[in-house]
Amino acid sequence: MSSLVRPGVIFRDRKVSIGSGSTVNYRCIFDNRVGVEVGNSVGIGIGVVFLNTDHNTDDPASRAGKSIWGPISVGDGAFIGSGSTILPGVSIGEGCVIGAGAVVTKDCLPHGLYAGTPAKRIRDLPLPSADTERALNVG
Repeated sequence: MSSLVRPGVIFRDRKVSIGSGSTVNYRCIFDNRVGVEVGNSVGIGIGVVFLNTDHNTDDPASRAGKSIWGPISVGDGAFIGSGSTILPGVSIGEGCVIGAGAVVTKDCLPHGLYAGTPAKRIRDLPLPSADTERALNVG
């Protein structure tokens, strides 16, 4: 099964991997100076931004200090709502849902609904059943 990347998506570099059956919607931005890994069967809403660089802000003379880099990974079956921002070094676990407009600053454990700024776990989501696992592994 192939993946789908809609028009208007910006990739800063080639350091990206998009899994089978995944969809990247319109106007997403991948600031992928270090790796971004998107798993299988992932849905990415319109205008999601993957930022894997930031700046050290400790120096009062230059708040845009030394660059901080970190890879981003998105687990299989996750969904990232439109307008969300994923910051450096974050891992989004399999089966997670990130609510629209969320700012993800820390790792998201599998099968949870995360929302807000910064994103927090709102509730647990159902785990896949054996039937679901078999259906996902067919083909």
